[in-house]
Amino acid sequence: MLRDLQTCLDTEIALVQEFLVVLDQETAVLTEGRGEAALAETTARKNHYADQLAAVGEQRQKLLTALGYSADKAGLDALSHDHPELRSHCAQLLEKARQASELNTSNGIIIDTFLQHNQQALDTLRSLAGIGALYDASGRTRPAGAATSKNIKAG
Repeated sequence: MLRDLQTCLDTEIALVQEFLVVLDQETAVLTEGRGEAALAETTARKNHYADQLAAVGEQRQKLLTALGYSADKAGLDALSHDHPELRSHCAQLLEKARQASELNTSNGIIIDTFLQHNQQALDTLRSLAGIGALYDASGRTRPAGAATSKNIKAG
């Protein structure tokens, strides 16, 4: 069963490495402004690897549990302690996972910033076009293009 776990760890390490390559490509797409098509492509590839990583991670957790370890970082740490031949595998997996998490978070911040800027630009355009908010003060939908105020004549 240890052999199965080692194979699983090797597979997971390779997948995380490939995931890191896609995250680097996503960073380049975001920082170089390559457009929606390039971002959609990296997102699809990222989702593909995320699905594969989830499946392999589940397999690793089952193997850890079957060997009497917890299915988390503490379990990997205990496994490393008890089986020095797997120590480098566990350390590599944890390090690559940390790198992927940091890079994915960084890319998410870039995407959030772009979304905020786009929303601000849309709000500015709506304001300049006199469209105003799409919802009134009570939260009811207002038709697009509806005036933001009514013309009121005195006397």
